[in-house]
Order: sequence, then structure tokens, then C-alpha cells
Amino acid sequence: MNTRNGLRTRLAILAGRIVIRLLRLLGRGATTLPGRIALKLDPVLLDRLTADRQVFLVTGTNGKTTTVRILRALLEQQGLHVTTNISGANLNTGLATTLIDADPAIRKADRSGRKNAFVFEIDEAYFGKIADSLNPSVCVVTNFFRDQLDRYGELRTTRDFIEKGLAKVDSAVVLCADDSLCASLGRDRQDRARYFAMSAEMLSDLPTRSSDEAAYCFYCGGHYRYEGRSYGHLGRFVCPQCGYRHPEADLTVQVLSQDSDDSQQGQRLLFRERMGKEHIGFLPIPGRHNAYNASAAILALQSAGFDPAAIVPDLKMASPAFGRMERFQADGKDVCLLLVKNPVGMDRALEFVTGASDFGGAYLLLNSEDPDGRDVSWIWDVDFENHLLPQPVHVSGRRCHDMALRLYYAGLPAAGILAGPDDTAQFDAALKACPPGRCLYVLPNYTAMLQLRATLAQRYGLRAFWEQGE
Repeated sequence: MNTRNGLRTRLAILAGRIVIRLLRLLGRGATTLPGRIALKLDPVLLDRLTADRQVFLVTGTNGKTTTVRILRALLEQQGLHVTTNISGANLNTGLATTLIDADPAIRKADRSGRKNAFVFEIDEAYFGKIADSLNPSVCVVTNFFRDQLDRYGELRTTRDFIEKGLAKVDSAVVLCADDSLCASLGRDRQDRARYFAMSAEMLSDLPTRSSDEAAYCFYCGGHYRYEGRSYGHLGRFVCPQCGYRHPEADLTVQVLSQDSDDSQQGQRLLFRERMGKEHIGFLPIPGRHNAYNASAAILALQSAGFDPAAIVPDLKMASPAFGRMERFQADGKDVCLLLVKNPVGMDRALEFVTGASDFGGAYLLLNSEDPDGRDVSWIWDVDFENHLLPQPVHVSGRRCHDMALRLYYAGLPAAGILAGPDDTAQFDAALKACPPGRCLYVLPNYTAMLQLRATLAQRYGLRAFWEQGE
């Protein structure tokens, strides 16, 4: 870095840190504005700050934030200092803010001889624009599900965004073998693509409501045949017309049990490498979809040179991100926040909630702000009929009446749906109705989760999202 460019970078970092401090004094998260200002001063700031670092990028529809959390926990247990965009701000401005905010700690780790690693989740639509500026060592693509159609378009459009980013980098690529669209990203980069999948023991012959999201072959348009399904369109697919099929997985995961370990809710997982080696670990984050996230993280680290036998036992150190299976106490009762933002995500949440032994009530929130997607018609693709929530169900958010109508058509009587736009008042009513010793399950979409959690953080002393993981 020459002197002029070095001065520009240092000025950008200084300006960003000043803005972060001012915004935090005002009680704001400071997730994007500091980075926006810094990138104006130094447009190649991201490239400069990630050069010669170990960088993991995670993108895809569902599971990005949780996969990043798992990666962070595992790397820290290996002695590395890890920087992540824990706020979930996953555009270039949010990433720049993250690096500026972490700069003192990164420099301190360098001085002490401790190795640094960067683990970033990246917005799908932005991945193609910024992946090469982040100098990735490993890129993880979790899956593709229909999400924010007014922003991303159809699934193939989202897949093409990520294809453009992968074409610009030479990193290892970790892909979901069970997702036909995701797996297709490895077909032209077989020398550096590795695949994770659900084990055969976990698959079913039964299609689900969202099985048709990617029902046709990416290459020839033929209708896929399945040798076993996980959920949604995930499973062992094969195209009888052109022969495109599920690639052999480098790592599979099997859920041995959904239970507790040392008073933590979670699941015991069995990981099996392609050559047959097996490793058992406990992930303190329940849900089959999170088993996928754990296998993506394990395979990403193996691709970077880590031994699965050494890292799988450390899964027990992972924790859910804010709003993603996040549990806390409120007036002597448990509250669990489960972010939902598309049909498959809501189906997985409903499956978990309706099967929970501590279920005490359900509270759903639906907004339609820009980060959520303005189109809320996706709620009609959710399988509420087969995951019918016990009454009463509390509903809030700006589009609470849309959600109430959907629940009514799913079979809930009008008297069993308590809807209103005041999210705090509805939370208080739902919590009061929750029996002692039980859990209130709260299922919001993105901006609804942020708004409600900000209120609950003040009331119950929850950590601000920028403090998560410290």
C-alpha cells in the first residue's frame, strides 16, 4: 500500500469510527452509515482490509446468520480471533462498518501473534458485486428458497447473482448437495466444490407443500424424480431426462436426537465424511435446518484445513444469533424468538413449535417493509393447515390482518385469532396467556423482529445486537 492510499484508508477508518461512536451514544446500532461514509473516502477499503486474511463468505436464502455464528464459535475454539458482521448488515456498507469497528481488536490480535479470521454473511443479490473485493478463502452457499420475490425475482435469478460472484473468485466452494440449484453451482468448478447433505436416514418419500419451488431441471427443464426428500425441494434428486443428479456428498449429517445437554436445548448430530469417518457433536440450536447449517460450517472449515475430529466437539460452544432460536426469561416464563421470512422458513418454525414439549403460546408478527419484501403473498404458501397452532394465536405487525385472514382460512376460528397492530400490547397479552413454566414462541419476519426485540431488550436487559458474541 503506497503512502497516499495508506493515508486514504486510515482517514476512512477514522471517519467511520467517529460516526460509530456518535451513533452508539445516541443508542443506535451504527450498522451501515459509518461504512457508507468510509467507502466514499476509500472505495477499495474492503479489498485493502481483507487482503492476505483468512476470509469465509456465507450466502444463500436461509441459514446465513446461524452458519456464521457456528463458524465463529468453532474458529474461536481453535484459538483464532474472529470478526463477523453480527448485526446481519450484509451489504458492502455493513461489511465496511464491521471491519472499521473491529479494527483495533484486529490490530491487537496481529501484534500478539494471534491469527485473524473474517466470517461474513453476504446478501444474495450483492454477492456477485462484492465477493471478489473480500478476497475469500472459502465461499459457502446454504440453499435457495423463494424469498422477497419483489427484490430477488425467481430462484434462478438469485442463483445467477451468486454464480457471478463465484466466477470472480478462486476460493473453495461449499454447497448444499440436496438443493438442485445450489449443487449446480459446482458443476463447472468441480476442482474446488465440496458438498454437504442430509444423511439417507433422515429422508422421506413424502413431498411437502413447497416441494415444487425447484421441481424442474436447471439444465433441460425435465421434472426431477426424488430418491428421498428432506424438506421443501431439498433431497436426493435426479433428472431422468438429462441425467443431472444429486452429487456425492463430502459430508452428511444425521440428527440422532433433539434433546438437551447440560440444560441446553439442542440436538445430537452425527457427521459422516465421504471416506467413512464419523464424528458426533451436540449443537445447542434445535431444528433440522440448523443441522444443515452445522454441516455447512464443518465442511467449510475442513476445506480450510481444519480436522473435523478436532472441531465437531466444539459445536456445543455455538449459540443462536439474535432472533434466531433466541431464548430469554420474561416474567418467569421462557420466550423464544424464531425469525421467519419465507414459506419454507415458516414451515420449519411451525414444525418445531407445534412439536415443542414446552409450548405455551404463539405470537406471529408480519411487516412488509423494504427489508422484508413488500409482497406478503408468500404466507399463502405456508402449510398452516398441517401445522395448526393451538388457540389462541396472537398476531401483530403492519400486516397483521393479512396474517389473521391466512390463519382463518387455514382452519382457526376467528375467536381464536387475536390480532392488532400494537406489537408490544400483543406481546404482553400473549405472555400473560402463556402458562407458568411454559414458553411463548414468537415468529416475526425481519423488521418486526428488530422492532419488537428493541423493546424487549430494554425491558428485560437483553444484549444489543452489536454486543452479541462479545
